[in-house]
Amino acid sequence: MKTIENEEIVSAARITVRSENRTELDLTISTLLDLIRHEQGCRTYRCYGEIGDKNALILIGEWETRDAWSEHLKSDNFGVLIGSLKLLNDQSDVDFKLLAHVTGIEAVTRVRCKPSVETESPIQIT
Repeated sequence: MKTIENEEIVSAARITVRSENRTELDLTISTLLDLIRHEQGCRTYRCYGEIGDKNALILIGEWETRDAWSEHLKSDNFGVLIGSLKLLNDQSDVDFKLLAHVTGIEAVTRVRCKPSVETESPIQIT
């Protein structure tokens, strides 16, 4: 039986820095991504740019368990990231979110597909 501590989770962090420090932030994050991806319990860790704000980045991490994510928060890699943000911008904005994991296509299917009253058997494609 899965408990909250055992369930897969997704973490999201939106980071905004001053424009003159964007290059340094990019270098720091590109160095850390591979290290974080190799942390125990990390399924993937990605960085995306925000279209509306060239100085904002979104970090998305997928973790096997909440405990794995908690260990990441205590890691040297996370410490370097937070330390870099403090150095690169005295008013950097970091917004962390912990998202509930929902299995992709299963969630879509539950919401979009309702059983048909007319047919008892599933649709078959041959």
